Amino acid sequence: LAQEGVLLDRHYAFRICSPARSSLMSGRLPMHVNWVNTGITDFNPKDPVSGSSGIPRNMTGMASKLKSAGYKTHMIGKWDAGSATPEHTPWGRGFENFVGYLQHANDYWQEGIGLTSTGEIDVCMDKFVDFHVYNETFKGGVTPAIAREMGCLKDNAHNQSATTGLDPGINATGCVNASYCLPDSCYEEAMLRTRAVSVIQGHDTSHPLFLFYTSHLLHTPLQVPDSYLQKVDRLVSEKGGQPIDTANRKLYAAMTLYLDDTVGELVKAMKAKGMWDNTLVIFTTDNGGPIYEPGSANNYPLKGGKYSDWEGGIRTNAFVSGGFVPVARRGSKHSG
Repeated sequence: LAQEGVLLDRHYAFRICSPARSSLMSGRLPMHVNWVNTGITDFNPKDPVSGSSGIPRNMTGMASKLKSAGYKTHMIGKWDAGSATPEHTPWGRGFENFVGYLQHANDYWQEGIGLTSTGEIDVCMDKFVDFHVYNETFKGGVTPAIAREMGCLKDNAHNQSATTGLDPGINATGCVNASYCLPDSCYEEAMLRTRAVSVIQGHDTSHPLFLFYTSHLLHTPLQVPDSYLQKVDRLVSEKGGQPIDTANRKLYAAMTLYLDDTVGELVKAMKAKGMWDNTLVIFTTDNGGPIYEPGSANNYPLKGGKYSDWEGGIRTNAFVSGGFVPVARRGSKHSG
Protein backbone atom coordinates (compact mmCIF):
# COMPACT_ATOMS: atom_id res chain seq x y z
CA LEU A 1 0.00 0.00 0.00
CA ALA A 2 2.82 2.39 0.84
CA GLN A 3 4.50 1.66 -2.49
CA GLU A 4 1.24 2.44 -4.30
CA GLY A 5 0.66 5.60 -2.27
CA VAL A 6 2.72 8.32 -0.58
CA LEU A 7 5.09 7.44 2.25
CA LEU A 8 5.02 10.11 4.99
CA ASP A 9 8.65 9.97 6.04
CA ARG A 10 8.42 12.75 8.63
CA HIS A 11 5.14 12.05 10.36
CA TYR A 12 5.13 13.03 14.03
CA ALA A 13 2.71 12.26 16.86
CA PHE A 14 2.66 12.73 20.64
CA ARG A 15 4.73 10.37 22.78
CA ILE A 16 1.71 8.53 24.25
CA CYS A 17 -1.72 7.36 23.10
CA SER A 18 -4.52 9.57 24.39
CA PRO A 19 -3.03 12.99 23.58
CA ALA A 20 -2.16 11.84 20.04
CA ARG A 21 -5.70 10.53 19.47
CA SER A 22 -7.30 13.61 20.99
CA SER A 23 -5.18 15.73 18.67
CA LEU A 24 -6.15 13.71 15.59
CA MET A 25 -9.87 13.87 16.33
CA SER A 26 -9.90 17.58 17.23
CA GLY A 27 -7.38 18.90 14.71
CA ARG A 28 -5.47 20.70 17.47
CA LEU A 29 -2.00 20.25 18.90
CA PRO A 30 -2.02 17.83 21.87
CA MET A 31 -0.98 20.48 24.38
CA HIS A 32 -4.11 22.46 23.49
CA VAL A 33 -6.43 19.47 23.90
CA ASN A 34 -5.22 16.75 26.25
CA TRP A 35 -1.67 15.94 27.30
CA VAL A 36 -2.25 13.19 29.90
CA ASN A 37 -3.17 9.52 29.76
CA THR A 38 -5.76 9.38 32.55
CA GLY A 39 -7.47 6.03 32.75
CA ILE A 40 -11.17 5.36 32.46
CA THR A 41 -11.42 4.58 36.17
CA ASP A 42 -9.18 7.47 37.27
CA PHE A 43 -10.64 9.46 40.15
CA ASN A 44 -9.95 13.17 40.52
CA PRO A 45 -11.84 14.76 43.46
CA LYS A 46 -11.28 18.24 41.97
CA ASP A 47 -13.02 17.29 38.71
CA PRO A 48 -16.80 16.61 38.94
CA VAL A 49 -16.66 14.31 35.88
CA SER A 50 -13.50 12.59 37.15
CA GLY A 51 -10.85 11.27 34.78
CA SER A 52 -10.74 10.21 31.16
CA SER A 53 -12.16 13.48 29.90
CA GLY A 54 -10.01 13.48 26.77
CA ILE A 55 -11.20 16.10 24.27
CA PRO A 56 -13.08 18.94 26.02
CA ARG A 57 -16.76 18.90 25.13
CA ASN A 58 -16.68 22.39 23.64
CA MET A 59 -14.30 21.26 20.88
CA THR A 60 -15.67 19.95 17.59
CA GLY A 61 -14.38 16.59 16.34
CA MET A 62 -13.58 15.21 12.92
CA ALA A 63 -16.49 12.76 12.86
CA SER A 64 -19.02 15.49 13.70
CA LYS A 65 -17.78 17.64 10.83
CA LEU A 66 -17.84 14.76 8.35
CA LYS A 67 -21.28 13.66 9.53
CA SER A 68 -22.59 17.18 8.91
CA ALA A 69 -21.17 16.92 5.39
CA GLY A 70 -23.22 13.79 4.69
CA TYR A 71 -20.72 11.07 5.55
CA LYS A 72 -21.74 7.83 7.25
CA THR A 73 -19.46 7.68 10.27
CA HIS A 74 -18.30 4.39 11.77
CA MET A 75 -15.63 3.76 14.38
CA ILE A 76 -14.14 0.37 15.22
CA GLY A 77 -11.43 -0.31 17.79
CA LYS A 78 -9.57 1.80 20.33
CA TRP A 79 -10.98 5.22 21.28
CA ASP A 80 -8.90 6.61 24.19
CA ALA A 81 -9.99 10.20 23.55
CA GLY A 82 -12.41 10.62 26.45
CA SER A 83 -15.32 8.84 28.11
CA ALA A 84 -16.05 10.79 31.30
CA THR A 85 -19.57 11.52 30.03
CA PRO A 86 -21.61 10.23 27.05
CA GLU A 87 -20.65 13.42 25.17
CA HIS A 88 -16.98 12.45 25.43
CA THR A 89 -17.50 9.03 23.82
CA PRO A 90 -17.39 8.19 20.09
CA TRP A 91 -21.20 8.39 19.98
CA GLY A 92 -21.10 11.90 21.46
CA ARG A 93 -18.35 12.87 19.03
CA GLY A 94 -20.29 12.19 15.86
CA PHE A 95 -19.83 8.48 15.18
CA GLU A 96 -23.20 6.93 14.42
CA ASN A 97 -21.81 3.46 15.08
CA PHE A 98 -19.03 2.37 17.44
CA VAL A 99 -17.71 -1.08 18.32
CA GLY A 100 -14.59 -1.19 20.45
CA TYR A 101 -13.09 -0.11 23.75
CA LEU A 102 -12.64 3.24 25.49
CA GLN A 103 -9.45 2.75 27.51
CA HIS A 104 -5.76 2.64 26.43
CA ALA A 105 -5.89 -1.15 26.14
CA ASN A 106 -7.82 -4.22 27.17
CA ASP A 107 -7.32 -7.97 27.14
CA TYR A 108 -7.44 -9.35 23.58
CA TRP A 109 -9.32 -12.45 24.70
CA GLN A 110 -11.51 -11.36 27.62
CA GLU A 111 -11.74 -7.58 27.09
CA GLY A 112 -10.99 -6.78 30.73
CA ILE A 113 -8.60 -4.01 31.74
CA GLY A 114 -6.41 -5.92 34.15
CA LEU A 115 -2.81 -5.30 35.17
CA THR A 116 -1.31 -6.68 31.94
CA SER A 117 -3.48 -4.31 29.89
CA THR A 118 -3.09 -1.00 31.70
CA GLY A 119 -0.18 -1.57 34.08
CA GLU A 120 -2.25 -0.52 37.08
CA ILE A 121 -4.76 -1.76 39.61
CA ASP A 122 -7.73 0.55 39.28
CA VAL A 123 -10.54 1.61 41.60
CA CYS A 124 -12.66 -1.30 40.33
CA MET A 125 -9.89 -3.76 41.27
CA ASP A 126 -9.38 -4.51 37.56
CA LYS A 127 -12.85 -6.04 37.19
CA PHE A 128 -14.04 -3.54 34.60
CA VAL A 129 -14.78 -4.97 31.14
CA ASP A 130 -14.15 -2.56 28.27
CA PHE A 131 -15.82 -3.74 25.05
CA HIS A 132 -18.81 -1.74 23.84
CA VAL A 133 -21.34 -1.13 21.10
CA TYR A 134 -22.93 2.30 20.61
CA ASN A 135 -25.52 2.98 17.94
CA GLU A 136 -28.98 4.51 17.61
CA THR A 137 -30.80 1.57 19.20
CA PHE A 138 -28.23 0.09 21.62
CA LYS A 139 -25.55 1.44 23.93
CA GLY A 140 -23.86 -1.07 26.18
CA GLY A 141 -21.38 -3.90 26.51
CA VAL A 142 -20.72 -6.56 23.91
CA THR A 143 -23.02 -9.40 24.94
CA PRO A 144 -22.42 -13.06 23.99
CA ALA A 145 -25.09 -12.63 21.29
CA ILE A 146 -23.29 -9.63 19.80
CA ALA A 147 -19.97 -11.48 20.01
CA ARG A 148 -21.52 -14.34 18.02
CA GLU A 149 -22.55 -11.86 15.32
CA MET A 150 -18.89 -10.93 15.06
CA GLY A 151 -17.76 -14.54 14.79
CA CYS A 152 -16.99 -15.56 18.39
CA LEU A 153 -19.06 -18.67 19.04
CA LYS A 154 -17.44 -19.72 22.32
CA ASP A 155 -17.77 -18.23 25.81
CA ASN A 156 -14.76 -15.98 26.38
CA ALA A 157 -15.84 -15.34 29.97
CA HIS A 158 -15.33 -11.60 29.75
CA ASN A 159 -17.90 -11.44 32.55
CA GLN A 160 -15.60 -13.55 34.77
CA SER A 161 -17.99 -16.46 34.26
CA ALA A 162 -17.53 -19.43 36.56
CA THR A 163 -18.77 -21.85 33.89
CA THR A 164 -15.50 -21.94 31.97
CA GLY A 165 -13.01 -21.50 34.76
CA LEU A 166 -11.25 -18.65 32.98
CA ASP A 167 -11.03 -16.43 36.06
CA PRO A 168 -8.66 -14.62 36.40
CA GLY A 169 -7.53 -14.97 32.81
CA ILE A 170 -6.04 -16.96 30.00
CA ASN A 171 -2.62 -17.09 28.40
CA ALA A 172 -1.32 -15.08 25.46
CA THR A 173 -2.71 -17.49 22.88
CA GLY A 174 -6.23 -17.76 24.33
CA CYS A 175 -5.96 -20.94 26.40
CA VAL A 176 -6.67 -21.57 30.05
CA ASN A 177 -5.35 -25.12 29.76
CA ALA A 178 -4.89 -27.82 27.12
CA SER A 179 -8.59 -28.68 27.20
CA TYR A 180 -10.04 -25.17 26.88
CA CYS A 181 -8.77 -22.77 24.24
CA LEU A 182 -10.69 -20.01 22.55
CA PRO A 183 -10.81 -20.16 18.75
CA ASP A 184 -9.05 -17.55 16.63
CA SER A 185 -12.46 -16.00 15.89
CA CYS A 186 -12.76 -14.92 19.55
CA TYR A 187 -9.57 -12.85 19.37
CA GLU A 188 -10.70 -9.24 19.79
CA GLU A 189 -8.98 -8.17 16.57
CA ALA A 190 -10.79 -10.93 14.68
CA MET A 191 -14.13 -9.60 15.89
CA LEU A 192 -13.18 -6.01 15.04
CA ARG A 193 -12.06 -7.12 11.57
CA THR A 194 -15.35 -8.97 11.02
CA ARG A 195 -17.27 -5.87 12.07
CA ALA A 196 -15.26 -3.60 9.75
CA VAL A 197 -15.74 -5.88 6.75
CA SER A 198 -19.49 -6.00 7.43
CA VAL A 199 -19.62 -2.18 7.56
CA ILE A 200 -17.92 -1.98 4.16
CA GLN A 201 -20.07 -4.70 2.63
CA GLY A 202 -23.29 -3.14 3.94
CA HIS A 203 -22.45 0.46 3.05
CA ASP A 204 -24.79 2.38 0.76
CA THR A 205 -22.33 3.86 -1.74
CA SER A 206 -24.68 6.73 -2.56
CA HIS A 207 -23.27 8.26 0.65
CA PRO A 208 -19.58 8.86 1.43
CA LEU A 209 -18.09 6.70 4.19
CA PHE A 210 -15.76 7.67 7.02
CA LEU A 211 -14.49 4.46 8.61
CA PHE A 212 -12.15 5.12 11.53
CA TYR A 213 -10.54 1.72 12.15
CA THR A 214 -8.22 1.92 15.15
CA SER A 215 -6.61 -1.44 15.68
CA HIS A 216 -5.66 -2.62 19.17
CA LEU A 217 -2.49 -4.00 17.59
CA LEU A 218 0.38 -3.61 18.42
CA HIS A 219 -0.42 -2.37 21.93
CA THR A 220 0.12 -4.51 24.99
CA PRO A 221 -0.80 -6.98 26.32
CA LEU A 222 1.17 -9.11 23.86
CA GLN A 223 -1.46 -11.68 22.86
CA VAL A 224 -2.16 -13.41 19.55
CA PRO A 225 -3.64 -16.68 18.25
CA ASP A 226 -1.17 -19.56 18.26
CA SER A 227 -1.75 -20.01 14.52
CA TYR A 228 0.08 -16.71 13.95
CA LEU A 229 3.05 -17.75 16.05
CA GLN A 230 3.27 -20.80 13.80
CA LYS A 231 3.04 -18.57 10.71
CA VAL A 232 5.97 -16.51 11.97
CA ASP A 233 8.01 -19.68 12.51
CA ARG A 234 7.26 -20.81 8.95
CA LEU A 235 8.12 -17.43 7.42
CA VAL A 236 11.42 -17.25 9.29
CA SER A 237 12.28 -20.82 8.27
CA GLU A 238 11.38 -20.22 4.61
CA LYS A 239 13.68 -17.19 4.53
CA GLY A 240 16.55 -19.17 6.07
CA GLY A 241 16.53 -17.26 9.33
CA GLN A 242 17.18 -18.41 12.87
CA PRO A 243 14.08 -19.08 15.02
CA ILE A 244 13.04 -16.10 17.15
CA ASP A 245 14.13 -17.14 20.63
CA THR A 246 12.71 -14.17 22.56
CA ALA A 247 9.10 -14.86 23.55
CA ASN A 248 7.93 -11.23 23.51
CA ARG A 249 9.64 -10.40 20.21
CA LYS A 250 8.01 -13.43 18.65
CA LEU A 251 4.58 -12.35 19.95
CA TYR A 252 5.24 -8.85 18.63
CA ALA A 253 6.17 -10.18 15.19
CA ALA A 254 3.04 -12.35 15.08
CA MET A 255 0.84 -9.41 16.10
CA THR A 256 2.42 -7.30 13.33
CA LEU A 257 1.63 -10.04 10.83
CA TYR A 258 -1.98 -10.14 12.09
CA LEU A 259 -2.30 -6.38 11.61
CA ASP A 260 -0.95 -6.68 8.08
CA ASP A 261 -3.49 -9.39 7.25
CA THR A 262 -6.32 -7.27 8.71
CA VAL A 263 -5.42 -4.26 6.57
CA GLY A 264 -5.32 -6.61 3.58
CA GLU A 265 -8.83 -7.91 4.32
CA LEU A 266 -10.24 -4.39 4.59
CA VAL A 267 -8.65 -3.38 1.28
CA LYS A 268 -10.01 -6.54 -0.36
CA ALA A 269 -13.51 -5.73 0.94
CA MET A 270 -13.34 -2.17 -0.40
CA LYS A 271 -12.22 -3.39 -3.82
CA ALA A 272 -14.98 -6.02 -3.92
CA LYS A 273 -17.53 -3.32 -3.08
CA GLY A 274 -16.24 -1.11 -5.89
CA MET A 275 -15.17 1.60 -3.44
CA TRP A 276 -11.39 1.48 -3.79
CA ASP A 277 -10.97 3.88 -6.70
CA ASN A 278 -12.63 6.67 -4.70
CA THR A 279 -11.08 5.84 -1.32
CA LEU A 280 -8.29 7.58 0.55
CA VAL A 281 -6.57 5.36 3.12
CA ILE A 282 -4.61 7.14 5.84
CA PHE A 283 -2.40 4.78 7.83
CA THR A 284 -0.76 6.14 10.97
CA THR A 285 0.03 5.40 14.60
CA ASP A 286 -0.23 7.41 17.78
CA ASN A 287 3.33 7.11 19.11
CA GLY A 288 6.62 5.35 18.59
CA GLY A 289 7.13 1.72 19.56
CA PRO A 290 7.57 0.85 23.26
CA ILE A 291 11.10 -0.40 23.86
CA TYR A 292 10.50 -1.28 27.52
CA GLU A 293 9.31 -4.66 28.80
CA PRO A 294 6.92 -6.05 27.78
CA GLY A 295 6.44 -3.68 24.81
CA SER A 296 9.31 -5.26 22.83
CA ALA A 297 9.45 -2.80 19.91
CA ASN A 298 12.60 -1.77 18.06
CA ASN A 299 12.77 1.76 16.59
CA TYR A 300 16.34 1.52 15.25
CA PRO A 301 17.96 3.67 13.91
CA LEU A 302 15.83 6.19 15.82
CA LYS A 303 16.69 6.87 19.45
CA GLY A 304 14.16 6.22 22.22
CA GLY A 305 10.60 4.96 22.16
CA LYS A 306 7.12 5.50 23.54
CA TYR A 307 6.99 8.00 26.47
CA SER A 308 10.11 9.67 25.04
CA ASP A 309 10.40 12.90 23.07
CA TRP A 310 13.30 11.46 21.08
CA GLU A 311 12.40 10.59 17.49
CA GLY A 312 11.87 6.94 18.42
CA GLY A 313 8.92 8.04 20.55
CA ILE A 314 7.30 10.59 18.25
CA ARG A 315 8.33 9.92 14.62
CA THR A 316 5.91 7.27 13.44
CA ASN A 317 5.08 5.01 10.52
CA ALA A 318 2.56 6.66 8.20
CA PHE A 319 1.44 6.70 4.59
CA VAL A 320 -1.58 7.51 2.44
CA SER A 321 -2.85 5.15 -0.23
CA GLY A 322 -5.97 4.16 -2.13
CA GLY A 323 -7.40 4.88 -5.54
CA PHE A 324 -7.98 8.53 -4.64
CA VAL A 325 -4.23 9.21 -4.58
CA PRO A 326 -3.24 10.95 -7.86
CA VAL A 327 -1.36 8.63 -10.20
CA ALA A 328 1.52 11.11 -10.43
CA ARG A 329 2.09 10.93 -6.65
CA ARG A 330 1.95 7.16 -6.25
CA GLY A 331 5.18 5.56 -5.14
CA SER A 332 6.56 8.86 -3.81
CA LYS A 333 7.93 9.89 -0.44
CA HIS A 334 6.94 13.08 1.36
CA SER A 335 9.64 14.32 3.70
CA GLY A 336 8.20 17.73 4.54
